[in-house]
Amino acid sequence: MEIIVKNKLKLIKWLSLDHVFILQHVQANQLITSLHYRELMDMTGKDRVVIKLLDIIIGNGENVCRNFLNLLKNDDVNELYPELREWTKTVDTKDLKAEKDCKERGESSNRPIQETATTTRQPGIKVNSNISASDGSVVYSPIITGASLGSIEMNMTLAPLSLTRSDQKPGRECEHRTIQDYEKFLKENTSLLVQRVKNIDPVIDDLDLHVESVANVRAKPTDQNKMRELLTYVNCESIAKDLFNALCKHEKHLMNELLSSY
Repeated sequence: MEIIVKNKLKLIKWLSLDHVFILQHVQANQLITSLHYRELMDMTGKDRVVIKLLDIIIGNGENVCRNFLNLLKNDDVNELYPELREWTKTVDTKDLKAEKDCKERGESSNRPIQETATTTRQPGIKVNSNISASDGSVVYSPIITGASLGSIEMNMTLAPLSLTRSDQKPGRECEHRTIQDYEKFLKENTSLLVQRVKNIDPVIDDLDLHVESVANVRAKPTDQNKMRELLTYVNCESIAKDLFNALCKHEKHLMNELLSSY
């Protein structure tokens, strides 16, 4: 995603030479929805079409961005864009995937924690123990204070639970009384939600919306526009409740503020 953003002006210049040609390949590889394809084909102005296309690609996340870059590397695709062909030779999408995977592994703090402790005790008895924790528990290096061949004694201090338990529902993170009408709450607070919600992408991830609806929301250029578009899909109480809980999870302070005066 970052490499497309940094080189967006160059890509606009190159792809605008024949924007219809690149649209055919993007659609054939299912990088955009049929709705977006029709919208782009109906637009006027080559630059505007390419800008909109790139915004859609960026809005659809890292996997789509990487697939788009791989598409541009194909000789059948870049044959009309000599400068683009030379540029794609400098882009290593494998490195981009490895970097993304490393980031994902680094952010997996809610996954079960496993550590292996090895303790050597004179005069040469080696004790190996596998220690694991799940459901939000925390392991802080245990100390083996005594052992025999028959059993191992361990003194462990339980640290305060600092991780969110996996069975805790997102909505519980908001300090609020029961909401009787979630649609009404969202409708009455539309203006503030549009203005102040900043963590819109994780909110979208938590919702069970149709893929085209998600694409339409992510395609919007700003958080305010994304939130405004997202609220248009709140057409039943179940979706409203899911959105409410997602906002409580990712926008806790804002939701507590709104609920305190509701």
